[in-house]
Amino acid sequence: MDTKLDGLLISWFEYHRGYTLGSGYRSSDTTSQDYRTPGHYDWANGAADEHAEKVVMQAVDAAIQRLPNHPERWKTAIEFHARNLHSKLTVWYSPLLPPTRAERDVLILEARNKLMLELRKEGVIG
Repeated sequence: MDTKLDGLLISWFEYHRGYTLGSGYRSSDTTSQDYRTPGHYDWANGAADEHAEKVVMQAVDAAIQRLPNHPERWKTAIEFHARNLHSKLTVWYSPLLPPTRAERDVLILEARNKLMLELRKEGVIG
């Protein structure tokens, strides 16, 4: 379960990092903006797999967003833990987290347990 959770956190960080909030211009002109490509070849080009991965990442994101930051900073701990897992080194710290490594490790374990419960509610892990 730990390796599966680590993989979900790494994937979530990549998904979350790719999201940008902002208004912009349409990616298509007004004549073809409502065109939808047929979906009967989605299994061959990977679009169905991409959609399934997006649904899972949205569920993981919803579970992480529900983690509380009071009385402890569980959400902050998970976010920094995911960033460190993605970089494969423990280089990212937050001044909001405990200063000693032992206290941070306990907080991360608590946050991982809370996240596992939320992921079970979302149906991501069984």
